[in-house]
Amino acid sequence: MRHAPLLAAATLAVAVAASAQGPTQEADDDACRREVVELHRFLERWSNAELPADDEAFARFDRAIAPGFTLVSPSGEMSEREAIVAAVRRAHGRWLPEGGRIEVRNYRFHAASGDLVVCSYEEWHHLPRGRNGRLSSAVLTADPAAPGGLAWLHLSEVWLEAPSPAGSP
Repeated sequence: MRHAPLLAAATLAVAVAASAQGPTQEADDDACRREVVELHRFLERWSNAELPADDEAFARFDRAIAPGFTLVSPSGEMSEREAIVAAVRRAHGRWLPEGGRIEVRNYRFHAASGDLVVCSYEEWHHLPRGRNGRLSSAVLTADPAAPGGLAWLHLSEVWLEAPSPAGSP
């Protein structure tokens, strides 16, 4: 299994972290939550071409993705940093002309240990052709050069089914 070392690292980070959330963990929680929301806000604005397609605007994303970053997509494919950064760069305006929105729900801080923080959240894309959701688990690392002081080290996503409309079986 190609993901085993990364999953083991995330599991180790959770296991090593203290179970009680003290002042330092509250600060880690706040910083992590803020980074999750702000990165997804960037992705929404980038996909809707609300930001210019230039290096200055894109730097927010590029600086937030750590060297060695990996993404496990909902379909189980693993991608490295360079491929993800290039794909996001090419995705400028992909939701035009209709536009779309990203909603982060059910954020949960799991642990902090050393320079690592572990969290999970739901990411819902609301698009004219429908919506889709994924449950995301992320490992971020302290990085003073990254926006908000945290850089994304690993992200693993699984598909979520959209809830049925009220009254549907």
